[in-house]
This record gives sequence, structure tokens and C-alpha cells, in this order.
Amino acid sequence: MSTYKVNIPAGPLWSNDEAQKMGPLIAAAHQGKFTGQWNTVIEGQMSVVEVELQVKNTGKNEFKTYVLAGPIWSNDEAQQVGKTLAASYGAEFTGQWKTIVESVMSVIEIKYTF
Repeated sequence: MSTYKVNIPAGPLWSNDEAQKMGPLIAAAHQGKFTGQWNTVIEGQMSVVEVELQVKNTGKNEFKTYVLAGPIWSNDEAQQVGKTLAASYGAEFTGQWKTIVESVMSVIEIKYTF
């Protein structure tokens, strides 16, 4: 299975010991593996941890939820952008969406497989 690495925000991390403890938890939340690498990107405010992810998650378990998607103006647009937006969350688009604040914010339903 193909994999890739990304940096995921972790809030401020104050030491390597803390990063080594928190990194695996953050990685697991994103269905990935902590590589052991991390760095501070804004002193005292934000660090990132490097996580290795699979291109396609597999398993017999599923979880569906709605996530923010910016303003979506029509069902046609939702169907066009949903797959890409869902991929940015490491999930699949179910085809469902709704506007939660008119002209401001919509959500799409995504499905995680694990």
C-alpha cells in the first residue's frame, strides 16, 4: 500500500519527550503512524508532528460525520468538490451535504474506513 507523509498541527510542544508522547496519539487520530519527527513552527504557539498516512484506508469499520467545507452553492458543486474535500480529511465523500450558515458555510458528510 502506498504511503505519504504530512505535518499535522499539534499545538505547542515544549520538548522532544512531550512530542514523542503526543505524536503517536495525534497520528492514531488521523489513522497514521508518527515518524518521530516534529518541529515548532511558531514559538510558544504551534508545533507540528510528521505522520505517515496510507493513500487508501481499509478495514471493516466505518464512521460518518459532517465536516466544514466552506460555502457550497449547489448540489452540482457539492458533487464536483466533495471528493477532493473529503480526501483532505483522509475520508470519502458520501454525496450528502448541507448549508449551515447561508452564504457563509456548508458541510459535507464524509466516511472514514478503519
